[in-house]
Amino acid sequence: MNELLLIEDDLQLGKTLQSQLSDNGYQVVWCDTVAKYLSLEKKNFHLAIVDLNLPDGSGFDVIKTLQIPVIIMTAQNSPENRLTGLEMGVYDFIPKPFLFKELHLKIDRLLSEKNQTIRLSNGAVIDLKSRTVDLTGSTTFLNDREYNVLRILIEKSPAVLSRDEILNELEEDAEASHRSIDNVIVRLRQLINDQEHRFIHSVRGVGYQWMGEKK
Repeated sequence: MNELLLIEDDLQLGKTLQSQLSDNGYQVVWCDTVAKYLSLEKKNFHLAIVDLNLPDGSGFDVIKTLQIPVIIMTAQNSPENRLTGLEMGVYDFIPKPFLFKELHLKIDRLLSEKNQTIRLSNGAVIDLKSRTVDLTGSTTFLNDREYNVLRILIEKSPAVLSRDEILNELEEDAEASHRSIDNVIVRLRQLINDQEHRFIHSVRGVGYQWMGEKK
């Protein structure tokens, strides 16, 4: 279940949003002050919805601490605030008042896009939607075979896949062979800085296994 952080000081609105989002399948933690957010023991959320006008500070104070996608929901919809939000990397601005359906659609769209991105513990970022790998600020586009082999390993994990099983999944790639699969694995390990085979594991006599984070 996707866990959402809601920062909203309007008690009626906060209660309503928490209830409606929960009814739509989200787990929601609601804080009405910056202090309450900072006191949270668990802060592993998938997305944050943040109001800017809070009684003990600005929503921007919260956003500065977040490493997750953010939707700003505020009546302070000035061009200056929008620019500040963009510079901080927020996903979207929703001016108050708004329709709940609008917020729900934006949350669904954002989480759908986010689920196509895999962040590895070594800093590499795999974006399956754009078929790219980013490492230390350098972005590389995957060709069809590289993308498909990586996608198959991730989707089938934690299963160990033989070369034949991978080839069966690559049925439209008529020129693929055991040797080309091995070459692709070498290339993918280079792209995600996996010299120690932490993320793409070789199982002797069997095949390959994705050991990194999943979607």
